[in-house]
Amino acid sequence: MYQLFVSPKAHGAGVAAALISDAEARLAARGVELAWLACAVGNARAARFYEKSGWRNAGTFVMMSETSNGPFPVDQWRFEKRLTRSP
Repeated sequence: MYQLFVSPKAHGAGVAAALISDAEARLAARGVELAWLACAVGNARAARFYEKSGWRNAGTFVMMSETSNGPFPVDQWRFEKRLTRSP
């Protein structure tokens, strides 16, 4: 999953839960067993949402984000969730 953004007006309306549930179902249908997503370190609101949705914080990594001045390192939390069972 690349990004999940819900405008402040839609906070608390179940929009984010519906979006992530749909994404999980689509990934599982494609055979993805272990999904992961990046969350900016310090984004506590998003981290709480992912944990509440069954995702596990698996640690940190550095993502190189593209900017007009070239790549820029950004610390990220890696969240993971098992979507399908291994055989």
